[in-house]
Amino acid sequence: MNESFLSKNLASLPSSVSDTIQTENSMLEGTHYKRVLSKTGEDTLVIDGVWIHSQFDPKKEALRFVSELPHDGTERIYLLFGAGIGYIIPYLLERPKVTILWMEPFPFLIREALLKFDFSEAFLSEKLVLITGEHLEDQLTEAVKGKGTHPISFVPHRGSWQWKESEYHKLKLIAEQMFHKKDVNLATLTRFEKIWAKNICYNLPELSNFRPVSDLFGIASGINIVIACAGPSLSESIPDLQKYRKQFLLLAVDTAVPILTSFGVDPDLIYSVDPQALNSQYLEDYQGKGILIFDPTSTYLSLRLDKGPNKGFVTSSPFPLLQLLEKTSTGEIGSVPFGGSVSTNAASLGTLMGAEKVYLVGQDLSFTKGLAHSKGAVLEERLNYLESRKFRREKHNYKQLFALPQKQVLGIQNETYITNEKMLIFKKWFEDHTKENPWINLTKFGAKLEGMEHSVFEKEFVRDGKIQEKQIESVTQVKNLIQSKLKENNSFFDRTQLTKDIQTTINSLIEFGILVKQGFHVSRRIYQQIQKNQINPKTFSEDIKQMDGIDELVSEKKGLNEILSLGIQRVILTITEGYDDHLSLEEKENLQLGVAKKSLLLYEGLYESVRSTKRMLTKSLYRLESNL
Repeated sequence: MNESFLSKNLASLPSSVSDTIQTENSMLEGTHYKRVLSKTGEDTLVIDGVWIHSQFDPKKEALRFVSELPHDGTERIYLLFGAGIGYIIPYLLERPKVTILWMEPFPFLIREALLKFDFSEAFLSEKLVLITGEHLEDQLTEAVKGKGTHPISFVPHRGSWQWKESEYHKLKLIAEQMFHKKDVNLATLTRFEKIWAKNICYNLPELSNFRPVSDLFGIASGINIVIACAGPSLSESIPDLQKYRKQFLLLAVDTAVPILTSFGVDPDLIYSVDPQALNSQYLEDYQGKGILIFDPTSTYLSLRLDKGPNKGFVTSSPFPLLQLLEKTSTGEIGSVPFGGSVSTNAASLGTLMGAEKVYLVGQDLSFTKGLAHSKGAVLEERLNYLESRKFRREKHNYKQLFALPQKQVLGIQNETYITNEKMLIFKKWFEDHTKENPWINLTKFGAKLEGMEHSVFEKEFVRDGKIQEKQIESVTQVKNLIQSKLKENNSFFDRTQLTKDIQTTINSLIEFGILVKQGFHVSRRIYQQIQKNQINPKTFSEDIKQMDGIDELVSEKKGLNEILSLGIQRVILTITEGYDDHLSLEEKENLQLGVAKKSLLLYEGLYESVRSTKRMLTKSLYRLESNL
């Protein structure tokens, strides 16, 4: 073992990782290990009687294992779940175009490996990345950034797994969870990029009459809030919601509204975040007193219904297009943590409102009793008009169940339910955030949320006595206070200023569009010359010089680029994340041609985004001017 190797290795690692290795006591109580020599004289470890490497020839064992791993000379990631004291790593480092991600839960094993091998150059070049300590999923996410299309090989270390299989299996589950989440996020981003941009633009006139969601922060101190989600078990919780209705503030996700109102249960607040037009149908014909909590990316059709909630509170959004509205405000709009579904937003809002306790109901996160939706949901009711001899609602439900690969999940009563990867992401989000939030699960059936208390209405709410009267009085006061916020005379947003800012932005887009169109034509000429291998040195040099000038001018328009970026996320991912489904095999193999194609895609995407954003803002400007 070489102490100088250890020093060099530690110096080449990020300080957080280095500190973990040097300070964390990772030995499990009762664990015994010793360093021994193999038959060939190489170091190895025996931990609790388990040989971590071959007791005969660790190098030969590692080489044989590496030879079985796939490698075709293209970019690839090897994700190691343990590596013992690292015999496999030098052989992997010999391969070109590979990145090695080394996950290890036990720092003492890392220390032994760093005493044995000098990995400092590999650490510094990031060809080898060590992942250990806390926030493993975040570390892994950062490590694969920019490598979105590289094939990944999972590589479990046999000796480590023989010693502590449960700990290394956890690493594998973390990795699977992260990659599933990344896939879902990329798919969502690229699927909805244009819809989000359209909704924000078209929502601006109506949202300028809304109040900020920050008005609600802290308003519910001392009372309880129930979040009604639209899981299959919601209909079975209706009797409890009716029985104790006056003792809590009811915040419903928009998908649950038709189910609740069909049983005479009217929510106080209705949360809407889904960008798809279908979601407006959950709110059409709604005639209750529920007040809307509206995400700017939610479908603009919901704000244009003849019947339905048309007043409420708007939340902030990370998308730069919303800056047009935010700049005209008299304060902070307020942001609500986003976990990927409307129910995660609603639960977060309950906490921000200062509720004493936040209860979840209908949060199945599984296909409870073989159902994809709660009975009475809009999707189910629409099937009344679609059913035929060859298409029955049972067939639709079956298709929903198998739209994504099925997974099994442990239920609240320790039964087993069917779920899918998307719902497991939401389940993980709730479990990760339940420690710092006063959430209690009242859902009757469905997936068990680890770390979150499960209870029943009868235990949480009372029917008689002064306690009930006090709860009802407090809830009524909060409801009245929320209503008073909506009646404030002073408008939170300056509609006149918003009109001027939109007109200014349109004018800027017209001017910017000329420059972007020029960049598109020049980048296309450069690409065609490379593709046809017909490069004229003089004209090519002039085009490159002109392209550099255009790039510089475009990059100076930071505000416009941020606004336009929402509509070209797929192109941005192509350039930054290697999400290169736009590139042909020829473009991937020819580096110069690939770079030219990415430039062409960027300007093509920018030009299309300029045209569409200008068109949408012009329509919103007309609506604003018509109502000033």
